[in-house]
Amino acid sequence: MGSFAVSRVTVTSHPIVDAVLDRYRAELGGEYAAYRNHVLRCFNYHSILLDTETLPDAAALAWAIHDLGVWTAGTMDYLEPSAALADDLLDDFGITDAALVRRMVMDHHRIRPVGQDRLVETFRIADRVDASHGIWRDKISRATVKAVVADLPYEHFHRIVVRGTVRHALKHPTNPAPMLRW
Repeated sequence: MGSFAVSRVTVTSHPIVDAVLDRYRAELGGEYAAYRNHVLRCFNYHSILLDTETLPDAAALAWAIHDLGVWTAGTMDYLEPSAALADDLLDDFGITDAALVRRMVMDHHRIRPVGQDRLVETFRIADRVDASHGIWRDKISRATVKAVVADLPYEHFHRIVVRGTVRHALKHPTNPAPMLRW
């Protein structure tokens, strides 16, 4: 399986992503830039994997909230709290497919493929590309990952994730990574 480079401009803002993250700026606090850049890097990888310039609004909303429960609910068991945020936000953006938004959020840490839904499966892969610093990048070239990261730096996002996961694991040793799904 070869990789491909994309010679397009990195998306560094999106109206839905920006509106949602601005709404939760206080909860994100000093980690706002790190989370925002993670969301937008994933957004870019997702559009590259789908070979499209634009993603559906449902995907933009899912990206904005996919990990947000870490901050809004204060837990590393954040998939359900993150998905639940969609209920409060769908109408604001005219999005009607709540089930699709929830599937993208709830399945983005699945270890195995999610099946036939290409939008949901590429959402999962795009998050994995960013979480792995581009080590597992599917069909995305190393140069493309570098270009996206240059435009949207990590801002210590991975350190924030590791710190939260270790704290959770110390408190919950029988369920150290509750966000992972088989």
